[in-house]
Amino acid sequence: MIQVLMKKEDIVPEKLAGHVVIVLDVLLATTTIAAALEGGASKVIPVEDESEALKLSTRYHPDEFILIGEKNGRVLDGFIAPNPTLLTRYVKGKTAILATTNGTVALRRSEKAGKLYAATLRNGKAVVKEAIGALKPDQHIIIVCSGSSGQFCLEDFYGAGYLVSCLEQLRPEAEFTDGAKASALFYQHSQKDAYKVLADSAVGQFLLEHNCKSDIEYVANENCDDRVPIYNNGYIKWKEENKDGTTEKRNEGWFFSR
Repeated sequence: MIQVLMKKEDIVPEKLAGHVVIVLDVLLATTTIAAALEGGASKVIPVEDESEALKLSTRYHPDEFILIGEKNGRVLDGFIAPNPTLLTRYVKGKTAILATTNGTVALRRSEKAGKLYAATLRNGKAVVKEAIGALKPDQHIIIVCSGSSGQFCLEDFYGAGYLVSCLEQLRPEAEFTDGAKASALFYQHSQKDAYKVLADSAVGQFLLEHNCKSDIEYVANENCDDRVPIYNNGYIKWKEENKDGTTEKRNEGWFFSR
């Protein structure tokens, strides 16, 4: 079964246990994670809040980590704003500790999943292919929209529709819940102008008000990255590849908030 949860508050950790889970926070946390890895971060550690981030940072030498995060629309003091387009100048070779209001919380609440991925519009198709490959009998694929402080948000619903549309193409025989079907219909109706959908969302409007148009443009590029961010043992890295380019079957593997 393919299921979509509309916001992080819908997560019941025990119901995710053993299943394949894909978390989305399109604007911006899961996109920020992929951007940090793309910029050369050694790994990304999602945390629930500022205090957890600061406590975790004491385990590292100051040159080994970087703090990235926001809470309720404000960049945290001493943290870098989690705008994907700004990260490359800061993260290379470092452990990125990321705290956001919604996306990192959704990831942490999903830790009981059998497999857990952080997806974006940029790498969604690659993540779906990997999720299908990881699927075992009696497992479901559950797409988690992080939402916006307890509210449904348009951009995650659009992102879920993108993932479901990919699943419909690759696994047409699968059973899809009504929520999954609805997200796919919305995506298929709107996909010719991803930027407009994102920019018209409440969070997109907020980003535009804060001169973050380039971040929305970055996010809106669909299926331009075939690397898969996988969550394992509390941190996220790219899914590893063998030296011959094949993938391992065993997975080791900003902004202002709402």
